[in-house]
Amino acid sequence: MPAELPWYIVDEVYVSINCGKEFYWVLVVIVLKERLIGVYDSLSSKRKKEPPIEIRKLAVMLPTYLSDNGFYDKTEQTDWPSLEAYKGKTTQQTDLVNEIPFDVDYVQNIPQQASDSLDCDIFVCAYAEILSEGLQVHSCGFDVASQRARYASLLWHYGVKKANEGYTSDNGDPPRPRKSVIEEIDASAIITLE
Repeated sequence: MPAELPWYIVDEVYVSINCGKEFYWVLVVIVLKERLIGVYDSLSSKRKKEPPIEIRKLAVMLPTYLSDNGFYDKTEQTDWPSLEAYKGKTTQQTDLVNEIPFDVDYVQNIPQQASDSLDCDIFVCAYAEILSEGLQVHSCGFDVASQRARYASLLWHYGVKKANEGYTSDNGDPPRPRKSVIEEIDASAIITLE
């Protein structure tokens, strides 16, 4: 799904969030029709159960942000006040009360990283990939080394393809001068790990 789609035409928004001043990331899935923030935390079994301050701030700030940006006015695809999650949260004055935060739910029974590792990036990527394919994240057989090699291979292949086709960017920004040491590589020479 393209990143520039407006929120009012999607059901879920995926956001990676850095927690605290640590080098630690979680994936949050904002389920707009349920007023729910699902937290996919690869260290949740080792952390206290209260959501980090960043998640709590998001839950409180999100309704105001959506309201101030006219999100709830876009009812072509969804009649927001008629949804069960929004009932009882409306007023005559503003249509939707900004002071009622989104619910936060820590998703359980998902793969967990070792407490002494710095692998949260791989877990966040895997969670997002699995969920974006419409699947559920299960806590069975997650091999971090294999996932890291797989993502490295995918990124390398993507970089080679862009270099071979002369692309410097995926957006409309003016191209920057490139210092390229990547030679044109035959696609059959690329090894994919599965």
